[in-house]
Amino acid sequence: MAVAGSSSKRVWASTARDLFTSVDMGETWESLDIKANWPLPYARGIAVKADNPNVLFAGCGETTTGENGHILRTTDFGVTWDTLPLPVPPNATIWGFATHAANADRILAFSLFGEVYSSEDAGESWRKIEREFGEIRAIAWLPN
Repeated sequence: MAVAGSSSKRVWASTARDLFTSVDMGETWESLDIKANWPLPYARGIAVKADNPNVLFAGCGETTTGENGHILRTTDFGVTWDTLPLPVPPNATIWGFATHAANADRILAFSLFGEVYSSEDAGESWRKIEREFGEIRAIAWLPN
């Protein structure tokens, strides 16, 4: 789940088969029909850009442990999505993200099987961290 820090308090919830949004703190939900709008059908991690509640990053893949993954970004609450270019194809589903208000343009993303990607320009470009890990389920970054 992710909460956009805006006056409407938009809430996002990712499930394995879809992504949902609510503008009334979860009283009602709307499906974003990812199977029709995303390149891969499995929804995973989500993160709202720390300084812009209109921007949501989402990870997807083929299945839980799929061999392919993408990082997606919407700037219009999920009406349209951009597939962001990565320097190499991910080795699995993009599982999650880390953001922080101290540097809202720094976005970290990771695949289930240990690859970490970093963007310093809000997802316009990415670099793959050289070190690969085993399975990753969560990530955080803290400012110095």
